[in-house]
Amino acid sequence: MPTTSAELETRVAALEADRVDYRGVLTAINALGENQRELAMNQRKLEENQHKHAARLDRVESKVDDLSSRFRSMEENFAEVKDLLVRALDGR
Repeated sequence: MPTTSAELETRVAALEADRVDYRGVLTAINALGENQRELAMNQRKLEENQHKHAARLDRVESKVDDLSSRFRSMEENFAEVKDLLVRALDGR
């Protein structure tokens, strides 16, 4: 049974439609891939910034601890000076 021209045209049209669909799918896949690369790059940048901020926070916490120790020491010294002054004034 020979194929008619109309049948061939119908088949060609169907193949062309499939090809258009295939191109659309490829375009969508490529766009998704680009989106994923961009998200991964942004995630890496965020992680780098998080590590930098964590390191800075550690340094600040260390300095705060050091300052707290110094203030405690100063308070103890002032208390000793106060006691010495009180004893000296009471002894008069």
